[in-house]
Amino acid sequence: MRFQLTALSTIILSARIANPSDAAEGGVARCGASDGYAYYFRDELMNPDGPNWTTDGISSGQLLLIKLGDEWDIQYGDTIGEYGYRQDGAQVIPLGEAGGKLTVGAFRGTYTDIFTFDSIQKEVVWSSHKIGTVISKVGTYQADCSMVSLSPPNQ
Repeated sequence: MRFQLTALSTIILSARIANPSDAAEGGVARCGASDGYAYYFRDELMNPDGPNWTTDGISSGQLLLIKLGDEWDIQYGDTIGEYGYRQDGAQVIPLGEAGGKLTVGAFRGTYTDIFTFDSIQKEVVWSSHKIGTVISKVGTYQADCSMVSLSPPNQ
């Protein structure tokens, strides 16, 4: 399954993520479309022929890692639209930093997403574990980033 943003969501998210003042406003990383693989669990309604592995991703998606004071968030666009993990009720916390890489987790009862941002290669590699959502799956993805700054100005 391959997902795409609606045209309006893409325009709104692109305008926010392309904003050069992101770094001054707490932007730590800006990344584009994600490609990867996912394992879709069998589900009577959504995936009756499963379980199965397939290529997956967000072809027009983008994400923005933000740190304001002690608060972290990841805002992104996907098939639902544009929103952030904190807006969805998730906890977003840094898990570790070493060798130019920062790992951040987003945790909520029905999903866990773990992102590792690489400031040297300018990319993010992330995994997503979803249960109790419309589509239950586990996936691993990669996206190129136009910016990864592990020292935001308001730290």
